[in-house]
Amino acid sequence: MTTLVVLFCKDGQDYHNKVHTFLTDNKFQATPKDPTNKYQKQITQTIKLCNLTFNKEQIKHLTQRNPKPPTQRAQLKLRKAGNPIRPVINNRNAPSYKAAKNLNRILQQYLSLDNHYTIVNSSTLAQDLTKLSINKKHRLITLDIKDLYVNIPITETIDIATT
Repeated sequence: MTTLVVLFCKDGQDYHNKVHTFLTDNKFQATPKDPTNKYQKQITQTIKLCNLTFNKEQIKHLTQRNPKPPTQRAQLKLRKAGNPIRPVINNRNAPSYKAAKNLNRILQQYLSLDNHYTIVNSSTLAQDLTKLSINKKHRLITLDIKDLYVNIPITETIDIATT
Protein backbone atom coordinates (compact mmCIF):
# COMPACT_ATOMS: atom_id res chain seq x y z
CA MET A 1 0.00 0.00 0.00
CA THR A 2 1.45 3.36 -0.99
CA THR A 3 0.34 6.58 0.63
CA LEU A 4 0.27 9.53 -1.74
CA VAL A 5 1.60 12.81 -0.40
CA VAL A 6 0.33 15.68 -2.54
CA LEU A 7 2.54 18.77 -2.56
CA PHE A 8 1.11 22.06 -3.70
CA CYS A 9 2.76 24.25 -6.27
CA LYS A 10 1.78 27.38 -8.11
CA ASP A 11 -1.13 25.66 -9.80
CA GLY A 12 -2.10 23.09 -7.13
CA GLN A 13 -5.19 21.88 -8.99
CA ASP A 14 -3.19 21.13 -12.15
CA TYR A 15 -0.63 19.22 -10.06
CA HIS A 16 -3.39 17.29 -8.28
CA ASN A 17 -4.98 16.42 -11.65
CA LYS A 18 -1.65 15.16 -13.03
CA VAL A 19 -1.13 12.94 -10.00
CA HIS A 20 -4.68 11.60 -10.23
CA THR A 21 -4.29 10.93 -13.97
CA PHE A 22 -0.99 9.13 -13.34
CA LEU A 23 -2.59 6.89 -10.71
CA THR A 24 -5.64 6.04 -12.80
CA ASP A 25 -3.69 5.55 -16.07
CA ASN A 26 -1.37 3.09 -14.31
CA LYS A 27 -4.30 1.25 -12.71
CA PHE A 28 -3.34 1.90 -9.08
CA GLN A 29 -5.97 0.57 -6.69
CA ALA A 30 -6.56 1.07 -2.98
CA THR A 31 -6.17 -2.03 -0.85
CA PRO A 32 -9.01 -2.85 1.53
CA LYS A 33 -6.58 -3.43 4.41
CA ASP A 34 -3.07 -2.15 5.09
CA PRO A 35 -0.78 -5.21 4.62
CA THR A 36 2.26 -3.57 6.28
CA ASN A 37 2.09 -5.51 9.57
CA LYS A 38 1.56 -8.80 7.71
CA TYR A 39 4.67 -8.13 5.59
CA GLN A 40 6.61 -7.14 8.71
CA LYS A 41 5.82 -10.51 10.34
CA GLN A 42 6.77 -12.43 7.19
CA ILE A 43 10.06 -10.58 6.84
CA THR A 44 10.92 -11.06 10.53
CA GLN A 45 10.18 -14.80 10.31
CA THR A 46 12.29 -15.13 7.17
CA ILE A 47 15.23 -13.26 8.72
CA LYS A 48 15.07 -15.53 11.79
CA LEU A 49 15.42 -18.55 9.48
CA CYS A 50 18.68 -17.07 8.19
CA ASN A 51 20.58 -17.74 11.43
CA LEU A 52 23.73 -18.64 9.50
CA THR A 53 23.78 -15.20 7.90
CA PHE A 54 22.55 -13.07 10.82
CA ASN A 55 23.09 -13.38 14.55
CA LYS A 56 20.39 -12.44 17.10
CA GLU A 57 21.74 -8.91 17.55
CA GLN A 58 21.71 -8.27 13.79
CA ILE A 59 18.17 -9.66 13.46
CA LYS A 60 16.96 -7.13 16.02
CA HIS A 61 18.44 -4.28 13.95
CA LEU A 62 17.11 -5.58 10.62
CA THR A 63 13.44 -5.22 11.53
CA GLN A 64 11.55 -1.93 11.56
CA ARG A 65 10.21 -0.88 14.94
CA ASN A 66 7.22 1.02 13.55
CA PRO A 67 6.81 -0.07 9.94
CA LYS A 68 4.74 2.08 7.63
CA PRO A 69 3.74 1.65 4.01
CA PRO A 70 5.97 3.45 1.52
CA THR A 71 4.89 6.97 0.68
CA GLN A 72 4.75 8.43 -2.80
CA ARG A 73 5.16 11.99 -3.92
CA ALA A 74 5.45 13.36 -7.39
CA GLN A 75 7.97 15.65 -9.03
CA LEU A 76 7.10 17.55 -12.17
CA LYS A 77 9.30 16.89 -15.20
CA LEU A 78 9.74 20.55 -16.05
CA ARG A 79 11.71 19.98 -19.24
CA LYS A 80 9.12 17.71 -20.86
CA ALA A 81 6.07 18.90 -22.75
CA GLY A 82 3.00 19.08 -20.54
CA ASN A 83 5.14 18.66 -17.40
CA PRO A 84 4.31 15.02 -16.66
CA ILE A 85 5.07 13.70 -13.19
CA ARG A 86 7.84 11.45 -11.93
CA PRO A 87 6.71 9.37 -8.95
CA VAL A 88 9.18 9.26 -6.06
CA ILE A 89 8.77 6.47 -3.51
CA ASN A 90 10.10 6.72 0.04
CA ASN A 91 10.68 3.20 1.42
CA ARG A 92 12.66 4.11 4.55
CA ASN A 93 9.92 3.01 6.95
CA ALA A 94 8.79 0.00 4.90
CA PRO A 95 9.12 -3.43 6.54
CA SER A 96 11.80 -4.65 4.11
CA TYR A 97 13.98 -1.50 3.99
CA LYS A 98 16.61 -2.38 6.61
CA ALA A 99 16.86 -6.03 5.56
CA ALA A 100 17.17 -5.11 1.86
CA LYS A 101 19.84 -2.51 2.61
CA ASN A 102 21.82 -5.02 4.68
CA LEU A 103 21.50 -7.79 2.08
CA ASN A 104 22.65 -5.36 -0.60
CA ARG A 105 25.77 -4.61 1.47
CA ILE A 106 26.45 -8.35 1.92
CA LEU A 107 25.99 -9.09 -1.79
CA GLN A 108 28.34 -6.27 -2.76
CA GLN A 109 31.06 -7.85 -0.59
CA TYR A 110 30.81 -11.16 -2.43
CA LEU A 111 29.78 -10.17 -5.95
CA SER A 112 32.05 -8.14 -8.13
CA LEU A 113 29.74 -6.56 -10.69
CA ASP A 114 31.28 -3.85 -12.79
CA ASN A 115 28.85 -1.11 -13.75
CA HIS A 116 30.42 -0.11 -17.05
CA TYR A 117 27.19 1.35 -18.36
CA THR A 118 25.96 3.33 -15.36
CA ILE A 119 25.54 7.04 -16.02
CA VAL A 120 25.78 9.38 -13.03
CA ASN A 121 24.24 12.45 -14.70
CA SER A 122 23.72 14.07 -18.10
CA SER A 123 27.09 15.89 -18.01
CA THR A 124 28.94 12.61 -17.57
CA LEU A 125 26.92 11.08 -20.39
CA ALA A 126 27.80 13.99 -22.68
CA GLN A 127 31.51 13.63 -21.86
CA ASP A 128 31.41 9.86 -22.43
CA LEU A 129 29.61 10.27 -25.76
CA THR A 130 32.23 12.70 -27.08
CA LYS A 131 34.89 10.02 -26.50
CA LEU A 132 33.06 7.39 -28.57
CA SER A 133 34.11 6.47 -32.05
CA ILE A 134 30.81 5.99 -33.90
CA ASN A 135 30.55 4.76 -37.47
CA LYS A 136 27.60 4.17 -39.82
CA LYS A 137 26.95 0.69 -38.40
CA HIS A 138 26.38 1.97 -34.85
CA ARG A 139 23.03 3.06 -33.48
CA LEU A 140 22.47 5.19 -30.40
CA ILE A 141 19.26 4.36 -28.55
CA THR A 142 17.67 5.36 -25.27
CA LEU A 143 15.30 3.27 -23.20
CA ASP A 144 12.78 4.42 -20.64
CA ILE A 145 12.42 2.38 -17.46
CA LYS A 146 8.67 1.95 -18.04
CA ASP A 147 9.50 -0.15 -21.09
CA LEU A 148 11.23 -2.73 -18.90
CA TYR A 149 8.03 -3.73 -17.11
CA VAL A 150 5.64 -4.39 -19.99
CA ASN A 151 5.48 -8.13 -19.26
CA ILE A 152 4.42 -7.91 -15.62
CA PRO A 153 0.81 -9.13 -15.34
CA ILE A 154 -0.90 -6.23 -13.54
CA THR A 155 -4.00 -8.13 -12.36
CA GLU A 156 -1.95 -11.03 -10.97
CA THR A 157 0.44 -8.62 -9.25
CA ILE A 158 -2.46 -6.79 -7.58
CA ASP A 159 -3.97 -10.12 -6.49
CA ILE A 160 -0.66 -11.18 -4.92
CA ALA A 161 -0.24 -7.84 -3.16
CA THR A 162 -3.73 -7.90 -1.68
CA THR A 163 -3.67 -11.49 -0.36
